[in-house]
Amino acid sequence: MNQGMGSGHDARLLQMLEDLLALDACGLDDAMQEAAQRLAETLAADKVDVLLYDPATEALVAIGTSDTPMGRREHELGLDRLPIAEGGWTVEAFRSGRSHLARAADREPGEVRGLVEELGVRSSINAPLEIAGERRGVLLASSATPGFFSEHDLRFVEAVARWVGLAAYRAAHTGRVVAEATEEATLLAAERAVEVLTRRQRDVARLVGAGLTNEQIARQLVITPGTTANHVEGILRRLGFTSRVQIATWATEWGLHRRGDEAQGV
Repeated sequence: MNQGMGSGHDARLLQMLEDLLALDACGLDDAMQEAAQRLAETLAADKVDVLLYDPATEALVAIGTSDTPMGRREHELGLDRLPIAEGGWTVEAFRSGRSHLARAADREPGEVRGLVEELGVRSSINAPLEIAGERRGVLLASSATPGFFSEHDLRFVEAVARWVGLAAYRAAHTGRVVAEATEEATLLAAERAVEVLTRRQRDVARLVGAGLTNEQIARQLVITPGTTANHVEGILRRLGFTSRVQIATWATEWGLHRRGDEAQGV
């Protein structure tokens, strides 16, 4: 049986929480993978999963699984996705918000048979996982040894689940902030790229993006085809391009056709 009592239990918990706080917010999946691995090592569990509910498929999906033989086997068997309709203690913990300790999963009714018969789970802990105050999934620890986990381990996993929820929120929030910053930087870069061109060059680039030939552009802007060709050459030079196709792609990406620039001379 896994012994996690007294000062030893407290020391394990403190170290685990410190490890979670030290996780780099490099993305939700990476953070949850690391959390699952560290908890598996701390508990000496055969497998740990961080499962989140996916409303699109109505299933609990493991976004983080310990890199252990049982963890790898779980993915091979497709047991890293637990449909809500199939029930089981993990689903029950998610639905009810109550943790569950299974000491003899092969003899207790209610567990998903695939976990017992194919994966070899004999004892497990399921602790509800909340992110930003909303129940979002389950932290699951599994062992191939009957009676491996104790009540102390259950309380330990419950405490870790709360911190995993915080780590998940931090990772997801950081991801959103980074995405917003990237989008803002992209828009700023687009504005500056467009400003590299003169107003007439932007007009020409917009029409190149619309698929017009030099002759068609010349008629629309009331300039000569030669002047149009000169503007195209100037655009290629200023943007560092080598082909008309690149101008068309660039004009479309930066939305020149939506800017409504009026044709003016330079």
